[in-house]
Amino acid sequence: MSLAASTRFATANVTPDVLLDSRRALVHATQRWMAVADIHFGYEVHRARQGALLPDFGMPQIEQTLLALLSDHLPRRLILVGDIMDGSGSATETLKLLENLQPHVSEIICILGNHDRPALRNNWPFVETHREPGFLFSHGHHFKAVERHATAADAVHITGHEHPAIALSDGAGLRLRFPALVREKLSDSRERWLLPAFSPWAAGGAYKSANIIEQWICAPGRVWRHEATICEAK
Repeated sequence: MSLAASTRFATANVTPDVLLDSRRALVHATQRWMAVADIHFGYEVHRARQGALLPDFGMPQIEQTLLALLSDHLPRRLILVGDIMDGSGSATETLKLLENLQPHVSEIICILGNHDRPALRNNWPFVETHREPGFLFSHGHHFKAVERHATAADAVHITGHEHPAIALSDGAGLRLRFPALVREKLSDSRERWLLPAFSPWAAGGAYKSANIIEQWICAPGRVWRHEATICEAK
């Protein structure tokens, strides 16, 4: 049995039509799209070519989990919200991943991230932004520039890039860090949602903002709302 097939998962409603899967994917049940960010596919291969020695487990785990998510939720459209590859050293492996996913979903939207190099972009179509009704997607590394072109119809701007995570402690020395979805208020009528990093290599860190509405923790087999700690923006 594959890792993805044997792993329990949970979902929670972020809004009535939008689910957060504990496997770090956001799913719109009625619009039929699924979004993940910061796959950083081929991290171990790319870093090995720079001299790092890393175990080779990330790529098969990512592919199996994505295939399981597609099978479980049956979206029409898979939206990859930037940093699909880790770097030029993993272009071949990332292209193969996209080709393997293609038969399992009607459309794959690849949004350009700061790690996505020409070695992949020259062989697969990329876009700077993508829209679904009520939602604007961009990777987030040019967030302010993209926001200048947002409209009132873009009620939620979904990004990646920040790798948000929440650290939990029992006060007796145990400290765990979990990837998280963050909802942030942009105005009275608009929000930003920051997706958890999909890569198993991405530890992530706290996202600091004075405008956090809520945060959702993704853990193996469980997803839950975490009371937001409001921090001063820096």
